[in-house]
Amino acid sequence: MTDAWKSFDVATVNGNAVRLRVMENMTANWHVHEHTDELFYVVSGTVLMDTEHGVREIQSRQLLVIPAGTRHRARVEGRATLLVVDNIRNDG
Repeated sequence: MTDAWKSFDVATVNGNAVRLRVMENMTANWHVHEHTDELFYVVSGTVLMDTEHGVREIQSRQLLVIPAGTRHRARVEGRATLLVVDNIRNDG
């Protein structure tokens, strides 16, 4: 994989999408999901999650849930692989 950001849908569980995401040396855009939580589980590497409340570092084998209505973005220096779980009917 040579893209800085790639996401693959791997499963659906109770109306939620499970995605395998690979990020490399990139910062995602700020965004918010008004009505749905979003779960991030880091498989390898380290992800920095910026929120309106500060920065959280998520290392390999750790997870973080971003509550609905929280403005956030992920940053990766180097390469990270993670699972992302959110509602398929996500509202943005």
